[in-house]
Amino acid sequence: MAAMQAVLWQEQKGAWFDYDLENGRNNLEFYPSNLTPLWAGCFSDSSIPDKALKYLEDSQILTYQHGIPTSLLNTGQQWDFPNGWAPLQDLVIRGLTKSVSPRTQDVAFQLAQHWIRTNFDVYSQKSAMYEKEGFG
Repeated sequence: MAAMQAVLWQEQKGAWFDYDLENGRNNLEFYPSNLTPLWAGCFSDSSIPDKALKYLEDSQILTYQHGIPTSLLNTGQQWDFPNGWAPLQDLVIRGLTKSVSPRTQDVAFQLAQHWIRTNFDVYSQKSAMYEKEGFG
């Protein structure tokens, strides 16, 4: 945990970021996986879940009504915007539920509702479920 905190955690952002060994710096692009340590409980500061919520707000992730996009990069690849992936939804939602803050708990519930509603709507229209759901 100490190494993750020292190398990956960015206090001003409120999330953990991959470290680029070649360039000697963190990759500050948005990915839901930036909150994996939150989900895994790899933190000791009880304010971390609320900082993660601010990270989502600052990244404007909460404006997406269908779920959390896999990234904000629109590359045409399945792992990028506008797609969402169920395991990443779960990672962020369960991570946020580690907060004692009612507001953070409420956002986690809203994110879960958005994702479930999106999948229900797609299934209702297409009689199919997809590994990654496109929001675009």
